[in-house]
Amino acid sequence: MVKLQQITAFLVGLNLVAAENIDTWVENPRIVPWGKEITDGQMVLFRQTYDAVLSFERWPHARHPAELLFAHVSVWLLENDEDRFEKELAMPVTDVDILDAKTADVDITITFEEDITAVIDENGPITFGGQ
Repeated sequence: MVKLQQITAFLVGLNLVAAENIDTWVENPRIVPWGKEITDGQMVLFRQTYDAVLSFERWPHARHPAELLFAHVSVWLLENDEDRFEKELAMPVTDVDILDAKTADVDITITFEEDITAVIDENGPITFGGQ
């Protein structure tokens, strides 16, 4: 779940809201067995698809509109997950709950797909194809 870790680090680094107000987790993890060799000695063992939930408590929407956050997320996706459009992954889903004139709770759910690779090793913990 590397992409979730990467986008979380990016958003925390923007310093638009206190880091302790950002929570992330995974929902609906799915695996697709793949077993395709990609380089000599390395293979995609499976593809993992999951919904990454990014939750921002007390987002300061009076100072930073939610659209600013959505723009940062969109740019990150365009630069770091550009093949999501070819894969026809669901577009991010947003939810904004205005708490008062200054703060809101904001949730963004993003579907990610990642290849999980393995190095072929006779002494490794996984046996596949007799290796």
